[in-house]
Amino acid sequence: MSVADLSHKGRFAVLAIDHRDSLRSVLAPDNPDSVSHNDIVDLKRDLVAGLAAGATGVMLEPEYSIPQLLDGTLPPEVGFTAALEAQGYMADPEAAPVALLDGWSVQAAADCGAAAAKLLVLYRPDRPHAAAQEQAAAEILAECRRVGIPLLVEPLYYGLNDPSLRPQIVLDTVDRFAPMGFDILKLPFPIDADHNPDPTRWAATCSEITNRCDMPWTLLSGGGTFDSYHAQLEVAMASGCAGFTVGRALWGEAALAPTPDRPKVIADLIAPRLAALRDLVV
Repeated sequence: MSVADLSHKGRFAVLAIDHRDSLRSVLAPDNPDSVSHNDIVDLKRDLVAGLAAGATGVMLEPEYSIPQLLDGTLPPEVGFTAALEAQGYMADPEAAPVALLDGWSVQAAADCGAAAAKLLVLYRPDRPHAAAQEQAAAEILAECRRVGIPLLVEPLYYGLNDPSLRPQIVLDTVDRFAPMGFDILKLPFPIDADHNPDPTRWAATCSEITNRCDMPWTLLSGGGTFDSYHAQLEVAMASGCAGFTVGRALWGEAALAPTPDRPKVIADLIAPRLAALRDLVV
């Protein structure tokens, strides 16, 4: 099925490259500070040049890819989603509610041509900080409505040391966010595959997400292996998921390849992977 056909059917095959300073640790784990601003821009340029035509959309951000990749690198027929959130929350997820990146706004995202905005919200429904995160996300949603741009929200759990709690955490999160009226939910796979490898349980929990959502939901990759993500997406799609927003599980090997070899790795390994994922999104 073509990318145009997927879009027409309301399916999402999205290349997520809205990673920012966290990429430094991926590219040079022993010396993250050695990775320059241009190194990150160049990686994203190679990924978009080699993969975007096979996706229904791309997730970008305003530090390394907006406007850098809007110079013709991103094909004009491929829309992009602009990340809104500031960086730095991973170090202390409950230090403050999610906020917009300094100097950036919903209006700026719309003005640069984004088809949608995206908000990452570090979230635990069982923690007192949840209320502040919900309020902040609701305010940003209201601003998106005022500006007239759809909002994809990514409520992402953190600090979950007991994998048996993951299904309930994800489902409770859906219960809290779905009624708020976001346009799309971007969610983690609700089962820890290493803890519970039973595909029947996977399917039942993914179906429960679908039952609790009035809006489409897409599956994030969370930095796992490609094979694991492919297996998860296959189950999720059969259980009502609307598609994928895939990051390092897809293109991680390209990020680690020597720069001169990167285009070949993208063409020979990563692009066929993207096509394999797209084949599941029917």
